Amino acid sequence: MIEYLIGGVVMVFLVALIVGGLTGRVRARGCCSVADPSQDPRMRESRGEGT
Repeated sequence: MIEYLIGGVVMVFLVALIVGGLTGRVRARGCCSVADPSQDPRMRESRGEGT
């Protein structure tokens, strides 16, 4: 019985992640991304600072 309860909770969580990802409410972020995009050197061109 407890297995079904735990399985149900896990399934609800996974469905929530999938629905959130499809609707754009949940965004995956990499562990190595810069917290402040203005400090990200890869974004220089889009800000007009690139050479």
